[in-house]
Amino acid sequence: MSFATRLSALFLLVTVVVSTQVLGELSDQKGPSEGKRQPDGSARETTERRPKHSLAWKRTPKLTSRWVEELSLKTPFTEYPRPQFVRQEWLNLNGEWEFLGEGPQPPELPREFTEKALVPSATQAVTSCLEKEWTRGWYRKTVEIPEAWKGKKVLLHFEAVGGISTVYLNSQELGKNTGSFKRISFELPESSADKPQEILVHFDDTDPRIPRGKPDHVSGIWQTVWMEPVPTDFIRSFQQTPDIDAGRLEIEVETNRAADNLSLVATAFDDGRQVASVQGRPEEPIMLDVPDAKLWSPENPFLYDLRLELKRGEEVIDRVESYFGMRKISTGEVDGVPRIFLNNKVYYQAGLLDQGTWPDSFYTPSSDKCLKWEVEMAKELGFNVLRKHVKIEASRWYYWCDKIGMLVWQDLPCQMYFNERVQKTEEDKQFARDDMQAMIEQYYNHPCIISWVIFNETWGQFEPRDMTIRAKKLDTSRLINTTSHIWANEQGRRRYNADYFDEHCYERFLHFYDYDVHLPATFGEFGGIALLVKENTEKHEKYRGYGPDAQTPEELLAMYKNLVVQACKMRDEQHLCAIIYTELTDFYHEINGFITFDRQVVKVDAEELRKINMLFRDPSNRDADRE
Repeated sequence: MSFATRLSALFLLVTVVVSTQVLGELSDQKGPSEGKRQPDGSARETTERRPKHSLAWKRTPKLTSRWVEELSLKTPFTEYPRPQFVRQEWLNLNGEWEFLGEGPQPPELPREFTEKALVPSATQAVTSCLEKEWTRGWYRKTVEIPEAWKGKKVLLHFEAVGGISTVYLNSQELGKNTGSFKRISFELPESSADKPQEILVHFDDTDPRIPRGKPDHVSGIWQTVWMEPVPTDFIRSFQQTPDIDAGRLEIEVETNRAADNLSLVATAFDDGRQVASVQGRPEEPIMLDVPDAKLWSPENPFLYDLRLELKRGEEVIDRVESYFGMRKISTGEVDGVPRIFLNNKVYYQAGLLDQGTWPDSFYTPSSDKCLKWEVEMAKELGFNVLRKHVKIEASRWYYWCDKIGMLVWQDLPCQMYFNERVQKTEEDKQFARDDMQAMIEQYYNHPCIISWVIFNETWGQFEPRDMTIRAKKLDTSRLINTTSHIWANEQGRRRYNADYFDEHCYERFLHFYDYDVHLPATFGEFGGIALLVKENTEKHEKYRGYGPDAQTPEELLAMYKNLVVQACKMRDEQHLCAIIYTELTDFYHEINGFITFDRQVVKVDAEELRKINMLFRDPSNRDADRE
């Protein structure tokens, strides 16, 4: 089995006391076998028990979600956090952290902590085990660096902290970060491996300019915290771009510092068998020829394993295990009709809006199992694309999309505070610019992502043409959707060099409002048929869907089929290439998901829904099952 088969004003203070014996997946465990990763995308097999924590919920959720016991009972997310950038040794810092709501403002540091919090969980989540939501505060944790890491550099990683964060080690500031979805990494000062190290994190989630998407706040540490040892010279990051027409993968590796005596070897594997290798220099493009390349698609999500080795002379000084998919997304014409192509073939997309939110754990999923299950279920229901809606997920979600075979339209989280009536300063705009750059750079290597969606409707929109140009400079290999749903007004008629046309239609008669461009056409949102499943829905005074509600699963299927049949006609006559239904799961008072908010109930027959979706995805079904 191959490797491919594995956070204005709220701050955190953290003291972490964790030994290598306590934490489970630790540095003395073996790395992946030659040319292979583990089946779950982790650095190695987990051979020790996941440690339990002593925390308990202090708030009661309106609804309890599937797999939430993974957060309730044991240290959450012990899986390797970055499956596309795997080293053998690492230390997971998830679990119990000391917590102080509010507290002093940096540079003043707190002396006492009043609670304990479960990491990762935003303070808005019941699973944080905090008595109330905080939008500013501190975390603290004390950690012991493994003896085996003595003499090596140590990197401290935060996959995401909600708000503006400031991180300290032993009361010394390491740095700051602005943005709720950006990774944060610090090289720790040289320290003794046998001495406890105190980590403090201050978070401030009160600045309304921070892009958060739909929530008012996403506060505190809501994704994995971890450490890893690296040599003096190490691979900091890399970018890979497949070129299926030339049969090669372009790789550019960034190291922590420039050095003339370093080389880089990239090797590709197919189920453990070496198929290609090339040597070059860091900071320069390297072309890895992939003969007779197997192409990645939802139907055949083939992933090559990739090893990057940083060498000094003949000595390998750093090694990173990864994977890649040979995949191309483009637009073109067939008989004068604009279409979207996957791997140089017309490819129709039937997808779901995915808001990535849970009733009890909020923005942090209940477990890695939940991430995998959702992607698998969407595929079983006959969908081949998910639009991740104004939220950026942890890397492992994209890993499962890569591995299982699910296309992704990735939204930029929006600044909901802004609208067309609020004047933005250059400083205001820079928040979104920085987040867009971070999003594209962090997730560039995932073959599942085929489009970047910059704005949703008018939410926080500004300078769409400039933002499109910026996005295209960052990534020429994917489609850019400037605005999902362009309003039918003078401003909306400007297309801003987007690669495809996107409108939202929630009427029961599907139609375009303002399609006057020669571009592939899509519905970035449609449908939204409500069906209430009482026992698995939060209690609200009013529930929301779009248009008439369904009363039974059968009626929901029939109403959905009617929309898809209309979409098929628009595919054949009006350039329609993709349809994104609202939505994958219910979302608080929105009850228009095919799956309930708690992930316990799939509302319709999976096979029947799959057949309906294939009507649009496969034009050869032109006459089948139409009414």
